[in-house]
Amino acid sequence: MKLSTDVRSLPAQRGMSLVEVMVGLVIGLVGMLVIFQTVTLWDTRTRATSAGSDAQVTGTIAMYQLERDLHLAGQGFGTADTTVMGCQVSGFDANASAAIGFPMTPVVIVDNDATNQPDQIATLYGTSAYFSSDQSYSAGSAHSIGTFDRTGFKSGDLAVISNTGSALPASANCQLVEVTDDSTAADPKTLSFNVVSYPHFYQNGANLPSRFNAAAGIGASFPSGKVFSLGPLPHRDLWTVASGVLGKQDELQASAYFPMAEGVIDMKAEYGYDANNDKVVAAAEWGKTLAAPVDWSHVRAIRVALLVRSRNFEKPGAVPADQNWSAPNPQWHKDGGATPVNFVMRNVDGTTDSFAAGDANPNNWRNYRYTVYEKVFPLRNVIWGQ
Repeated sequence: MKLSTDVRSLPAQRGMSLVEVMVGLVIGLVGMLVIFQTVTLWDTRTRATSAGSDAQVTGTIAMYQLERDLHLAGQGFGTADTTVMGCQVSGFDANASAAIGFPMTPVVIVDNDATNQPDQIATLYGTSAYFSSDQSYSAGSAHSIGTFDRTGFKSGDLAVISNTGSALPASANCQLVEVTDDSTAADPKTLSFNVVSYPHFYQNGANLPSRFNAAAGIGASFPSGKVFSLGPLPHRDLWTVASGVLGKQDELQASAYFPMAEGVIDMKAEYGYDANNDKVVAAAEWGKTLAAPVDWSHVRAIRVALLVRSRNFEKPGAVPADQNWSAPNPQWHKDGGATPVNFVMRNVDGTTDSFAAGDANPNNWRNYRYTVYEKVFPLRNVIWGQ
C-alpha cells in the first residue's frame, strides 16, 4: 500500500517576527540589569559586613592586648608606700652604653589633646614568679645591700633599690640594678650587683654578663629602705597609635616598635584617682592629668577609648548631603562617662580634615564607618598591694 502526502495540507511554517525578537531582547536586558544591580548591592553589603567584622576583630584584639598590660601594671612594686611609689628610677644599660630612667609607676598617660594627637600609655610591670617581691634592707655599699631576707630574689633578677623619702611627691632615690649573686656562701642576706659574668638562675646557671649594672655601682647613698624585685624580664611598654596602627615599644628592653592592631586611629585615656580614699572612683575623680602632689597608691583604674576605622570606602548617595556614615563625629565618654566628647577627626592620610560631607573622596574620613571601644581597667596590683 502506497502512502501519499499532500504538502498543501500541512500547516504553514512561520518564523519569529522582529517585534518578538525585540521583546525578547528587552526582557533579557531587564533581567541582566536586575541581576547586575543585585550583584552590585550584594557586593556592597558584603564588603561593608566584612569590613565591619574586621573592625570588630581589630578592636577586640587591641583591647585584649592593652588589657593584658594594664592588668599586669604594678606587678613587683604594688606594695610600695607613698614615699616610694612614683620615684624616678635611675639606671645604666650596658648594651646602649647610656643612662636610662623612668618613673616607678604602674602606668603613665601622655596627654596629647593639645596637639589633637592620640594619647600614649606607658605601663611598667615585673615578671618575678615569686610571691614575695620586696624586702627591707638596712645597709648598703656601691655593689651590694644587706637585706632582711632574700626570699623572692634570684641571680638574673632586675631590682629597684629605694631610699625611703619623706613627703609627696615621692622623694625616694631609686636605682635599677641586676642581681648577680644570691648564693649563701658568704652572707645569706646580701644581694650583690657587680659588673661581672655571673651564673644566671634563669639560664640554667650559664655565665652571662650583667647588663644593667654600672661600674661605679649605685649612684646615691642608700642607707635603708626597700628593694623590689622586677624579675628577669621586666617591661616598660609604651603604647602608641601611629599611621592607623596601635603598637607598643618596650623602652626598658630597648626593643623596636611592634604593631599590635591595624585600623586603630585614635586612643584616649584617663586616670581614676581615688582622692578621698573611699575605695570608689567617682565621676569627678576621673581625669587625663594628675594634680601634684600625686599619691600613686590612689590611682585605682585607667579608662581607655579606642577609635577603630573600617577599611571599606562608602560612596555617598545620590544626594551628596545625605552622607550619614560618620555624622556627627564619633565620641568617647570623658570624665568617667559624664561628658561625651568628639574625637578630632583627620583625613585618612593623617593630614588635617579638608573635606565636607558628601565629598566622594577616599581620603575623606566621613566615607568610612567607625566603632568606639571603651573600657575601664582596674590596676589590680596596686589595689591588692595597698
